[in-house]
Amino acid sequence: MPKLQAKREMKNILISGYEHYSREEERNLIGRLLKGDLQILEAYSSTQFVLAPQPLRSTKNSLICLVAVTCRYAADIGADDRRCFVLSDYYINEIEKLEDSDQARALVKDLLTNYHDLVQQGMSKTYSLPIQRVIRYVYNHLYEPCRLETIAAEVKLHPTYLSYLFKTEVGMNLTHYVRTQKMEEARKLLLNTHYTVSQIAEMLGYNSLSYFSKVVSAYFNVSPSKLVLSGIEIEDL
Repeated sequence: MPKLQAKREMKNILISGYEHYSREEERNLIGRLLKGDLQILEAYSSTQFVLAPQPLRSTKNSLICLVAVTCRYAADIGADDRRCFVLSDYYINEIEKLEDSDQARALVKDLLTNYHDLVQQGMSKTYSLPIQRVIRYVYNHLYEPCRLETIAAEVKLHPTYLSYLFKTEVGMNLTHYVRTQKMEEARKLLLNTHYTVSQIAEMLGYNSLSYFSKVVSAYFNVSPSKLVLSGIEIEDL
């Protein structure tokens, strides 16, 4: 019944003359916003669709949609995936706290400015598209073994050529880069969670606790347990 009801409502809404902007218009809108053209916000607010019976709830739902689309579009054009999604989660929670339209407008400008900055940071890196894909793959698979052969297959390059290309553009070999990213993630987990060293090692794809401890010790010059006790300051996201 819900499926039939949804189809019936869709038909009735379309008959009523409802027109949603196209995906091309959406991409153009988000693209302009992420380039810093915040004046187009007025056009966005004037075409807001009713997404709930209560006006404030409708506004919140509309903004949640905006965050979701902006997050993915920003990542697609070069912004860091993890930062995009963390920012998305943050703003969705902030949207739920809104009490009026003035707060909503201020929040939209704030979130678009932040995503604009993430895009600019991503675009400032002059990596080729294959290397950007490799970096994105590593970010998205930190909790898995990131082997050269697997990554090469993902970006459709021969492992030897990928190694050469990565070293040429990034300045370090891919294995070292993966280890660096895993160690930074390990540090965050060790300092900000209640997981044990053994659990973190397993989460990050290390089958041997002793090897994980050895890698951490070599990277930070302290053992995992001493790293926790030292309270080494973590950089902001």
